[in-house]
Amino acid sequence: MAPEELFARYLQKYQIELQHPDHGQMVLTSAVWPHQPALRQAVQTALLGLNGVQVAEVVGTDQLVLRYDSAQLRRLNPLKLLALERQIGRRYHEAGY
Repeated sequence: MAPEELFARYLQKYQIELQHPDHGQMVLTSAVWPHQPALRQAVQTALLGLNGVQVAEVVGTDQLVLRYDSAQLRRLNPLKLLALERQIGRRYHEAGY
């Protein structure tokens, strides 16, 4: 499975939409987050822990804006990404999703 397909699968699993308006910026939106702010906080905290993510800013109850350095993100260890997915998955499961 291509990395883009795998990433899209996880976005769908966690009910997150992705927009990529500019290089170095992503907007994550989820209809779940207004009802579960702890989930948005968990995603924000987890993403801030990645090398290359410089800012994960809340811009609404349902949105996060990420600013990142793509060169650093490309060097991430795949095991770090799997651990991140498990951490977020555990929080979603605890919240009933």
